[in-house]
Amino acid sequence: MSDDHHVPTAAHGLNPEPGERLARPFTRFAKLSSSGGIVLLLMTAIAMIWANSKYADTYNEIFYKTKTTIAVSIEPDHADSGAHHGEADLHTTDHSEDHAESAIEHAADEIEETIEDHSMVAEGKDAHADDGHDGHGGHGWIPVTEEPMWYQQHSSALWINDLLMAIFFLVVGLEIKREILVGELASPKRAALPIFGALGGMIGPALIFVAFNFGKETIGGWGIPMATDIAFAVGILAMLGSRIPNSLKVFLTSLAIVDDLGALVVIAVFYTENLELAYLGYAGSIVAVLMFMNVLRVRWITLYLVMGLPLWYFVYMSGVHATIAGVLLALTIPAHARVNAVNYVFSTRKALDVFANAHDDPEYDVTESSERRAAVNAIMHNSRMVMPPLHRIEHVLHPWAAFVIIPVFALANAGIPIHGGISENLSDPAAIGIILGLVIGKPLGIILLCYLACLMGIASLPRGVSWRHILGAGCLGGIGFTMAIFIANLAYANNIAHLEHAKLAILVASAISAIAGAVILLTCKARPEPEPETMGPLVDDDEDE
Repeated sequence: MSDDHHVPTAAHGLNPEPGERLARPFTRFAKLSSSGGIVLLLMTAIAMIWANSKYADTYNEIFYKTKTTIAVSIEPDHADSGAHHGEADLHTTDHSEDHAESAIEHAADEIEETIEDHSMVAEGKDAHADDGHDGHGGHGWIPVTEEPMWYQQHSSALWINDLLMAIFFLVVGLEIKREILVGELASPKRAALPIFGALGGMIGPALIFVAFNFGKETIGGWGIPMATDIAFAVGILAMLGSRIPNSLKVFLTSLAIVDDLGALVVIAVFYTENLELAYLGYAGSIVAVLMFMNVLRVRWITLYLVMGLPLWYFVYMSGVHATIAGVLLALTIPAHARVNAVNYVFSTRKALDVFANAHDDPEYDVTESSERRAAVNAIMHNSRMVMPPLHRIEHVLHPWAAFVIIPVFALANAGIPIHGGISENLSDPAAIGIILGLVIGKPLGIILLCYLACLMGIASLPRGVSWRHILGAGCLGGIGFTMAIFIANLAYANNIAHLEHAKLAILVASAISAIAGAVILLTCKARPEPEPETMGPLVDDDEDE
């Protein structure tokens, strides 16, 4: 979540250029806190209409039937360089067009035959698993013993869920770390209320789901209604405007972040099959190197991201869901600044003095003054030094996660074909457990454990927030969507019928929760807001001591 304190920049007061006028509606939209939720909702609607239209085959073809293969070939050390059997990297001694095309076609045919010979889909597995809904039990990364080649073949949907979503989980991990170190979760007193609320919001829905699915084959989806979608929940709060206390927004954001942390633990522990200890050890070694880089105060962001690639691979091969690699990487990225505020102010003011005194004419073009260019570069360097790598990478990735990754994920996963009536689809035990878990279990669990924390004296309500506000926020917590669909893909990877019912139930429950939460919050009476310096879920009276 990016900070927004409306600090003016050097462009303030300038007449917009033609390109800026054209892009202004889009940039304003992108700055809205609710924009991510709006784009997500739009992509969900498009996916649902597309999957239930006459073009449904096209949807399935793009996201599930079309396979994309990544092949890596290691060239054997032969004296005859022309004797390479089925290599992905093609070499030819004859550079003519006809020979090159022939070599490419021949190699492509051999790679395709090799892939077919080493198919990772076991005989008797659910047919839909071949369309991209296979789990991680078989990994899919198969060393071809006859040839020095490894390959990965997946549908577009699974590449999105396994690889692209790892970037989203990196952003989630950065938010969790930031909140724990310097945010609302840094102080035990401030963190108590959202932590208790998040625990209630996870336990309540899980218990309701288990009550309706105990002893049935759908029991594996108990983790689905535990999740909260930050983008949707906070976006709705933003759309409700200034009538919602800022302290409630902080509470719900902190609760959703703790909720995400709990969902990550559930994914890593309960939705992991066929754990490969060797690859898990390799992943641990990469994490150890990243932590050592953190200890050495290595601040080069690119190096951390490059190290994240083998980390993703080893986590994937270990059997743990590959997106956990994004969280592990986030936890190792430095959150400390290279220089303090005093040094930043002193050096930046010196650079500004150099800039101001470099020429008598204040309108003198900076491109014609080497001194002014040097001063600007010094200010840019100072800004990078005072901003921790964690905040810099979060600032860069957050728009991509909100406006690209999550909408693409929704487009690929929310296209649920509805066979029969709505009531027939929602009569599935998994669907009933999900709807009741998100709509009833979430707000009930949140408000009960928050009340318990206040009763025990561990926490207290933020100033300006009533129990009705907490109930409304609890209802918004029932908007599971992104994380809920993600867990559903893991829980019902081998049962397409239950997966479709679960996804439809998530959409219905999220819509009901959004409407209920908005209505409750709109009926709340306005209460006095706390001063900015005491804003938060709970004022820590010991902070000034």
